[in-house]
Amino acid sequence: MFTGISEMNADMTIDRRTVLTGLAASAVALVMPRMAFADAVSRAQQHVSAASAELSSLVNSGKSGASLYREFQRIMSKYADMPVVAASCLGRDWRSASSSQKKAYVNAFQGYLAAKYGRQFGDFTNATIQMEGGREVKDKKGRSAGVEVFTTVVRPGQENIGVNWQISERSGSPKAVNLIIEGVSLLSNERQEIGAMLDAQGGSIDGLIHQLQSRAA
Repeated sequence: MFTGISEMNADMTIDRRTVLTGLAASAVALVMPRMAFADAVSRAQQHVSAASAELSSLVNSGKSGASLYREFQRIMSKYADMPVVAASCLGRDWRSASSSQKKAYVNAFQGYLAAKYGRQFGDFTNATIQMEGGREVKDKKGRSAGVEVFTTVVRPGQENIGVNWQISERSGSPKAVNLIIEGVSLLSNERQEIGAMLDAQGGSIDGLIHQLQSRAA
C-alpha cells in the first residue's frame, strides 16, 4: 500500500514539474518576442539618432550646391538601404534591367534624391529631432517589415514636422527604407515620379538613368 502511495506521490511530483515547465516555456515564448521587439526598436532609434546627428551637422555646415549634395548622398548610402529603395521605386522593371543598368540606376537615383531633397535643407537650419517611440511594421502578408520610428523635427520659428522612419534589418543591420513626412510616404511619391520619368522615356532604363543624372547635376 505504501509503495502505491509513494508511486502516486512521485507521479504527482512529475506532473507538477511538467506543468511548471510548460508554464515557464509559455512565459518565455510570450516574453521573448517582446524582448526582441524592444531590442529592434532600440537599434532602430539608435540608427535614426546617428543619422539625424550627421544630417544636422551637414545642414548647419554652411555647405551648398554640389558639395552639400555629395555629402548628403554619402549619408544616404550609410544609413539607408539605397539599392532596396531604388529597386522598390523602379518596380517590376528592376527585374528586367541588366546588372550594369541596375548599378548605374542606383547611383543615378541616389544623386537625384540628394539634389532634390538637399535643396530643401535651408528649411531645417538649427532644427532638432525628438524621438517619440516606435512600432512594428507589417507587410501586406502580415510579415514583419521592420520598425517605424516616430520623430518630430522641431524648427525654430517654424512649424514642427512629423517624420517617421521605417527601419529594416533585412540587409543584416538597421537601414532606413522609407520616410513618412507628415503622413506622406517618400517611397510612394518617388515610385510615381520614377514611373512617370520611365514612361516619358518610352520604358527605356538607359533613358531613365540619363534623366536622373541630368536632374542631379
